Amino acid sequence: MKVRIPDVIALMLVTAAIGAVSFRVYSGNSDSAEVRIESGGRTWIYPLDAQRTVTVDGPIGVTVVRIGSGGARIMDSPCPDKLCVHMGSVSRPGQWAACMPNRVFVRIDGSVPHEVDDTSF
Repeated sequence: MKVRIPDVIALMLVTAAIGAVSFRVYSGNSDSAEVRIESGGRTWIYPLDAQRTVTVDGPIGVTVVRIGSGGARIMDSPCPDKLCVHMGSVSRPGQWAACMPNRVFVRIDGSVPHEVDDTSF
């Protein structure tokens, strides 16, 4: 079997690309969490440490999302039961809150810190 130079170069490039993508994916920083708000096919992204109030138009009215104190929560929405308002704040990557009738989805994106989620005895 004869080794050709173009094959070696291609193998090196593929290996370098896989290494670069792996490093970028697995070296996430937990301090870079962000709030992602989605509604009507649109997406808004804000840093989790920003202090702001965001109004989002949905099919039945306006949903108000407050970002601050390391979390995000739905403050008001036109839905009848207000379950989304009573959900409270989301602050860790992977957590989410939603107003289903108004089709507004709020989630925290970022790397998930390695911690115990639950224990049993």
